[in-house]
Amino acid sequence: MLGIEHVRGRSVVATARCATPLRLLAPAGGGHAAWVYQSSLGGGFVGGDDVALGVHVAAGASLFLSSQASTKVYRASRSRFSLDATVAAGATLIAWPDPITCFAGASFEQTQRFALAGTGRLIVVDAYTAGRVARGERWAFARLATRVTLAIDDEPVLDEGLLLSPAHGDLAARLGGADALATIVIAGAGFAATCDAIAAQIARRPLDASPLIAASRWPWGLVVRIAARDTTALAATTIDLLRPCVIDALGADPLARKW
Repeated sequence: MLGIEHVRGRSVVATARCATPLRLLAPAGGGHAAWVYQSSLGGGFVGGDDVALGVHVAAGASLFLSSQASTKVYRASRSRFSLDATVAAGATLIAWPDPITCFAGASFEQTQRFALAGTGRLIVVDAYTAGRVARGERWAFARLATRVTLAIDDEPVLDEGLLLSPAHGDLAARLGGADALATIVIAGAGFAATCDAIAAQIARRPLDASPLIAASRWPWGLVVRIAARDTTALAATTIDLLRPCVIDALGADPLARKW
């Protein structure tokens, strides 16, 4: 369980309880937001891991929730992760972990559920890679399922799901030259101008530009999908799109020394 509160002009970690294999690291960051990084013993998921994290960002507080490194799902493991987060009035949550990297034969299921107050703000980056490409394990995992759901003021507005499995056809052939993909969700009235600016930026890109990017503007926010040739290109593109609003929301740049 992770709880963030607003105290004397800053966001602080009020509650941080976890059990093996999950670890929560809360370094002192700049700006007014709390920064928390998810970690685990061994740096990833092994067979049978079923990790659940509950997050509450209290009114007026801000949280940058990330990970120490890519979420590795080791060879032949069958693992699950779930995140249930509530973002109160005037609060901000930026959930931006490193991409999921499944080893050959691995199976991983991730579900992220967000409940946002109408005056809250939310950014979610759900990214994954082809696996250990340098070791010849390109799209060689057994199964990857991810899901993001969002409710604003208890009204469901998004249910985004993805299932990648070779049972539905050869993954390498189906995904072409893309080795890193991401879905970005931006929501909340406080991010309306950000959604408009990013949507306009994407609309100006040539249709054949690399990486491939598509944006869907909704009354409640924005959904962006990116398909890149590798993790480096994906990170650079995502940072280019999000860094200005992240710095503005947190009062500091948590990405400066991350990539």
